[in-house]
Amino acid sequence: MLVTPHDDQAKEAVRRNAEAAIDWEYHARYVFLMRWAVRFNQELLDPIALPDRRPMPSPVISFEKVDHRILAFYRLHRNPQGLLDEITFNVAQLDRPDWDLLETLLHEQLHLKQQNFGKHPVDRNYHNQEFCQMAAAVGLHVFPVIGFHYAPAGEPFAGLMARYGIPRPPPAEVPRGEKRNWWDLGKEKEKGRSTLSKWQCPCGQTVRVGRKDWPGAVCKACGGEYARMEGKADQRAAQVLFAAKEDVELREKQGGQEREASRPAVARVVFSPGPT
Repeated sequence: MLVTPHDDQAKEAVRRNAEAAIDWEYHARYVFLMRWAVRFNQELLDPIALPDRRPMPSPVISFEKVDHRILAFYRLHRNPQGLLDEITFNVAQLDRPDWDLLETLLHEQLHLKQQNFGKHPVDRNYHNQEFCQMAAAVGLHVFPVIGFHYAPAGEPFAGLMARYGIPRPPPAEVPRGEKRNWWDLGKEKEKGRSTLSKWQCPCGQTVRVGRKDWPGAVCKACGGEYARMEGKADQRAAQVLFAAKEDVELREKQGGQEREASRPAVARVVFSPGPT
């Protein structure tokens, strides 16, 4: 990863802008998380200046609505604006106790540290042995591979929380084999939304397909083409169109029968060959 002085300058400009944006809906959360990111760097992740490497970078903290199962994530490469070291928090998961939120922040900063200075950085969302050892050194209890936190953090994280008045949660431990964080124990598992797109034909047959476009798909029952449904209004519209289509076809059929019945009778003469 090529890092230049311009990267630090750009991140500093983003930080100053975010701190000044007091009308931003995430301003208070940003200030809280950014102050703790600096504190974690100074006290847990990079407390001693080393002559053979640059200091631990500060993160770029952003907010985005993503899958409800994701608390936050560290971007391994540059973001769409070309910035490095971005940590994105899921806006659907911000309303959590400070201790839980700060465990998540420190977890993502460990990814940042490993990708910049680790001997075994990763190329996907993975928690290898090096990451788990780094997590244990700062007090986080992380399941290998999946990365869930199976118990509230210990020292030195817990001592830092106590020093700044962050209440410690009661003891908890996730049973082995369960894929969840300790702070989700006792909570009902939230039902997620399907990632499949719903499609409906004019006669009302519905299917779910893992793609956004499905050109030329035709229902075998009615011969109509499937259309993507965005909501109940689309479903009702499709049913109304199908009913109107059926009504038109029925009227045409009845009109044809009436026209046939109104035609004058024509005598059919059958010629049979006479004697030869």
